[in-house]
Amino acid sequence: MTFESKLRETKKTLKKSSQDTYFRNIKRLRRVKHELPIPPSDHKWLLGKPLFNWYDKQPLSVRRHMSTAANIALQVYGKENADWRKRQVKSMEEFDADRRKRQLTDKQKAKIPAKGFDSIKRVVQQMKKELKHVINNVQTLKDLLRFQDLVILSLYYDYPLRLDYATLRTEKGKGNSIFKNAKKPRGWHIFLEEFKTVKSLGTKTFKLNLRNQRLLNKFIPAVQKLTKHGFLLSNRKGEKMSKQVLSKTLMRITKTRIGKSFSTQLLRILYAMKNKGVIESAKQVSEKLMHSQEQSLQYAKKV
Repeated sequence: MTFESKLRETKKTLKKSSQDTYFRNIKRLRRVKHELPIPPSDHKWLLGKPLFNWYDKQPLSVRRHMSTAANIALQVYGKENADWRKRQVKSMEEFDADRRKRQLTDKQKAKIPAKGFDSIKRVVQQMKKELKHVINNVQTLKDLLRFQDLVILSLYYDYPLRLDYATLRTEKGKGNSIFKNAKKPRGWHIFLEEFKTVKSLGTKTFKLNLRNQRLLNKFIPAVQKLTKHGFLLSNRKGEKMSKQVLSKTLMRITKTRIGKSFSTQLLRILYAMKNKGVIESAKQVSEKLMHSQEQSLQYAKKV
């Protein structure tokens, strides 16, 4: 039995995407001081002093993921290690402390566009004008991919999700999907039941804005005509786009169009910064009422 098989068996209650993430990070940790494949039974490669020395020199963004990877790997081996456990706890505490400070990193500061989140809107408007002839006559995969760049950016301006757009099927069924209601509420909707915070938030369905309704009326029929994978987004081969490729696509579009290369994390930060006043006001109201934000909203009666 391979290490990957053992990992998936040990973590069989998790989504495949979570299993994939753990396996990818464990492979990354293995490659630091050793060669692949990961041994299925011998855990001693995780306990070498050179690996700990490497880990301790890494930034928090690396340490947080690598300490988790090490402890997950040890679980697969049926082992525990106090040194890795301490490092994981410490990195989690540092991460939580940094988030509470609500400060941008130097890297994030360097990537923030001058117009903030509204820079996305300006690019979407510009791309619509440039691609008008393509939008109205999508004939080839090349046409579709050009149109797709616009759709991706326009969707993120409406709903800045994580990388969930890569998981949307174009027909409603099991899993995440994008679908069109013929009855009220009419139009294109997104349904999410597989996403990072589903356990705390539950499934979500939301209707897209009018601009995206119009784009999708032309984009999705073109997707269905030119591809066979059954999902919203396609890679350059005309196959289903992965989350990793979506992230790289966003970075390419933002670099080309805005001059700053960034993906969903910074997009979501920019959106929150744009709505900072609304978020802080909602928090203050909830604290004064000693309610959750949902409960506070229930008290705010419609006139």
